[in-house]
Order: sequence, then C-alpha cells, then structure tokens
Amino acid sequence: MTTSPHSNAHAAAGAAGGHAGLTVTAISHAFRAPGSGRFSRRGELRPVLADVSFDVAPGTLTALVGPSGCGKSTLLRILAGLAVPAEGSARIGTVGLVGTPGGVAYHPQRDALLPWLRALDNATLGAETCGRDRAEARSEALALLDRFGLAGQQDAWPDELSGGMRQRVALMRTFLMPQQVLALDEPLGALDALTRRRLQRWLLEIVAEDRRPTLLVTHDIDEALLLADQILVFSDRPGRIVHVENRPAPAARLEEHETGEDREAARGLLAALKE
Repeated sequence: MTTSPHSNAHAAAGAAGGHAGLTVTAISHAFRAPGSGRFSRRGELRPVLADVSFDVAPGTLTALVGPSGCGKSTLLRILAGLAVPAEGSARIGTVGLVGTPGGVAYHPQRDALLPWLRALDNATLGAETCGRDRAEARSEALALLDRFGLAGQQDAWPDELSGGMRQRVALMRTFLMPQQVLALDEPLGALDALTRRRLQRWLLEIVAEDRRPTLLVTHDIDEALLLADQILVFSDRPGRIVHVENRPAPAARLEEHETGEDREAARGLLAALKE
C-alpha cells in the first residue's frame, strides 16, 4: 500500500506525541534568466534564495518579511513541493519535504475558489484531494463554519460571498488539509483595511488553536508583529535571513498592537529591511 507524504508526516508527529516541528536547512535556489526560451539550459542562472535556515516550533507562527522578489513565495513553493531547490533540505520531524508535493498545507496568494463549487465544497476540496474521507471532511467543515465566521454560508456560490468571506473559505480549505505544517502566502493581502484588521485578529486565534507550525508571508510589518511568534527578515535577492525578531505571547502582542507599544519593534524591522 502506498503512503502519502502528508500521512507520513502525520505518523511522525503522532509518534512524537504531538505535532512535529518544521526545520529548513541551508536552502538556496536560482532561476533561469528571463528570455532564455528554448535555450533555457544554457541561460544565465539568477540566485533567488541563499543559505536559508530556520526552525518553526509546533503551535507557533513564523512570518517572512522582505522586499518583493526576495524569494519568500519561492520558499513556500519549495516547501509545498512545487519547486526543487538547488541546495538544502526541509523536513517535518524526520520526514523530508524537498521534491515531494503535498507535504504542507499550502495557501497561495489568491483564494483560488472554484466558481462552480459551493462554499462547503470549496472548503473541503483540499482535504479530499489529499485523500481524506469526503463525508468526514464535510462534517468537520460544517462544524467549523461558525468558528470561521461562515455560519449559514455553506451553500453560497463564490460570487455571492464578500472578499473577507472568500478568504475565510480559502483558509478553512487550508486548515482542513491534514498536513502537519501550514504555509500561508499573503492570505490577507488583497483585502480592504477594515476586513484585513478583523481577519488578523481572527487568524491570531485560529493559529493558536490549531497548534501546527505555521509560515506566513506578508509585506505588512504591523501584521507580522501582531501574528508572529518569530519574524524572519529577508534581504533583497538573493534572499537570505538578515534579522530574526522573537515576539512575546499572543495576548501580549495584541496588547502591544492596541497600545502602540510595538512601534520600537517596527522601527527595528524597518531598519533591518534597509540593510
């Protein structure tokens, strides 16, 4: 019987008595220069990531911040098995991720809801694709609707949902996937300021309850300060980690955010981004 990578990761976590941590070790990557065309094998290589290493503990969120094009989204695609790095490794516990699609629950930048599926079917699509029982996934999704702020919306079509609701459906789709790591690529980036503010607080609670190691790519310093237990600042391309900011517990972060006491940390992150 063939075992999927996410079930391997789940088994490793279970053997350890809980969720496993994520370890990324010395990942480097490069792309062929644009315009290489049919001669891409001879085209110039342009480094995008350089010697990236970090750990994400179970039950914590690590935010990746840095200039556009520094390789943050590429790193998530590598962890999701959609790209193979030139060097380095990544693992959940003892289970390798590199070159193995489906190793993490990956949330792309756009909600990517399918217009011909209702909200509930969109929410369970990822779990079903990963091999979860359809009835079980739908039962769990129905039980989570209220927690995700989607009560009564299970039969709605995507074009009947607001932008915030669409994002919550997409996030539910990711959270219902069985993999042991969540990789979220700017999940709130396309929202208006008010909706984004509400969902940031909502996501803070959801991540704390879920207990899986979580990666979040964001360009919003305030969002990173609020949501993250650890913030990794990347340099310009090729992206390398130039600063690590360890943050207090979620309740303290929320209080700092509301009182403005996180401004000193924000200035430190901005200074690191200018290096």
